[in-house]
Amino acid sequence: MICKRISYKNFRNIENEELELSPGVNVIRGENAQGKSNMLEGLYFFARGRSFRASKDKELIRFGENEAQLSIDYSRDESSLTSTLTASIPSQGKKLITRNGARLSSLKEMIGSFRAVLFAPSHLTLVDGGPSLRRSFMDIALSQLYPAYLDSLAQYNRALGQRTALLKEAASGKRIDSYMWEIYADQLAASGARIAARRWEYLSGLSESVSQFFSEMTSGRETPSLVYKSDAVSEGMTYEEIVAEGSKILFEQIILSLEKDIKYGINSHGIHRDDISIRLNSKDARLYASQGQRRSLALSMKLSEGEMAKRICGEYPVFLLDDVLSELDAGRRSFILGCLNQRQIVVTSCEDEHFDRDGVKFITVKDGRII
Repeated sequence: MICKRISYKNFRNIENEELELSPGVNVIRGENAQGKSNMLEGLYFFARGRSFRASKDKELIRFGENEAQLSIDYSRDESSLTSTLTASIPSQGKKLITRNGARLSSLKEMIGSFRAVLFAPSHLTLVDGGPSLRRSFMDIALSQLYPAYLDSLAQYNRALGQRTALLKEAASGKRIDSYMWEIYADQLAASGARIAARRWEYLSGLSESVSQFFSEMTSGRETPSLVYKSDAVSEGMTYEEIVAEGSKILFEQIILSLEKDIKYGINSHGIHRDDISIRLNSKDARLYASQGQRRSLALSMKLSEGEMAKRICGEYPVFLLDDVLSELDAGRRSFILGCLNQRQIVVTSCEDEHFDRDGVKFITVKDGRII
């Protein structure tokens, strides 16, 4: 996957700019608060359909304007046909997305067209942060690889929200028919089992890649492992068994926990509580790994995300590095740039000395303008 060009109009602090990218290393440089991350944010929008920093779309619109516009030209490689995605983001109403001039019926129809791996400083807490960070890591990666996964995730979250509302009504004394609890338990169990199966399959492959990257980074001194922890998954189960048997397990757990869930107002069972167990030399990495080891594990996970995309879809995604190199020591900076050789990279940085001059395209940004 290669992004050839991206244009911005009234996006963040960028009034009207067009950025042409090389198929290798692209460094967007400049002082802080000049618009470097905004340019990366526009690129990532087409991979995920939303910002990686803003919670509301209207925050992406330049102050005083009513709409932001983005457009990218991309291809599978340098020689293949170019496709175009455009996005209009209004301050009110729905986003308008087109692919090669044809309007897409929904945002999820765009996801997977342009694939990218984002690596920001917040990802360095993947190992020692909360379970939601690790679930988000899996969900973002899998949504770009499998369109059906995004559907299952939407179905699950919708049913979860509806059951939560029902729990509040029951806690207030309202009588809820028993069949309603069974309907939501069935919806959560069916979509949850499909999600769990994909996560389990993905983590199995990711763990092998993480082990390889981490071994290279540390000269083979330590052995990491990643295991998916879920109510729906038991040791030794296959993908098909998780889809079939996992849904029965989840359904029973959700039904049996009803009284407790009403009392505490939470959904105590389901894939929204799953996690990744990360171990180093058979010990819990969150408890026993040093800060340097945890950062190396996080780096290995993000690099492996790109490798899994290549394995599943046949091409590398675009790698987006948002000011992450300044958070790393010289050895880890050198390792990550070496691993991304022959991939397209777009990286923001305040410092030029991290990069060799040969083969690197530098783009200088000031006050939202390419100068």
